[in-house]
Amino acid sequence: MATTTNYGWTTPDDTALVKDGAAAIRTLGSSVDTTTKNLNPETTLGDIAYRSSTANVNTRLGLGTAGQVLQVNSGANAPEWASLVTTPASASARVETGQETSSETYTDLTTAGPAVTLTTGTKVLIIVSSQIYGTGANQYGLMGFAISGATTRAASDSTAVGFAGSDAYADEQSASRASRITVTAGSNTFTAKYRESGSNAAGFASREICVIDLGS
Repeated sequence: MATTTNYGWTTPDDTALVKDGAAAIRTLGSSVDTTTKNLNPETTLGDIAYRSSTANVNTRLGLGTAGQVLQVNSGANAPEWASLVTTPASASARVETGQETSSETYTDLTTAGPAVTLTTGTKVLIIVSSQIYGTGANQYGLMGFAISGATTRAASDSTAVGFAGSDAYADEQSASRASRITVTAGSNTFTAKYRESGSNAAGFASREICVIDLGS
């Protein structure tokens, strides 16, 4: 029996006497139907098909979810849907002015802040940095942050950066601290706060706060 060039469907030979034309047509039609289905395995709106490891047989890839993108899998042999990886949202602010406080509880300096407002998920990375100095011997200064907006959180030593100077104005340290914390998702404002620990004032200059959204 003769076969077609591309898909190998069975057909009568040119010189054959077809005794049962209907049967021959049904055989050919079944072959066409099977091949067509193999090449079109989609069953649901949004499905796509790609070539499988078997010749003339495609594989169905169902529609992904909202926000996903099409990429090549780790085996580099098939497409797949995956969540879109985006650059995390971030914001930073800086105040160069050096100012002092004698408060032993967290407060604003004369020039408040710096502060940033950012729409976040439930996880954020907060980095506070400053040049810190004491106005007397053995003076300790701390720079922390408070959060307002969707989240209410007071400044705390547990997430503050601090430095103790041994001599008045003679010691100065540039320091940073990073803290990963949980917040309420939404618009949050992060404001730097300051305090001293000792009998004299503590000073802060080149103050900076940076907030990076880590999602949820």
